[in-house]
Amino acid sequence: MRHLRDIFSAKIIVAAGIVFLLILALVVFNTASSLPERVPLFGVFSYGAVVVLFIAGGIIFVLALLRS
Repeated sequence: MRHLRDIFSAKIIVAAGIVFLLILALVVFNTASSLPERVPLFGVFSYGAVVVLFIAGGIIFVLALLRS
């Protein structure tokens, strides 16, 4: 547990973990639920959020590389 505490001590790494979990949750939701197909406006938001979070994750990754 001490090792995990050391890893997640930086705020940028915590942000990357949160973005990863949000992407994972949205992909599972989009796959398991028929709601995005039944409500097109919600589907656009749901599938678009995955793309936005993926880009945000890339930016966080670049910032983490520049910090180290």
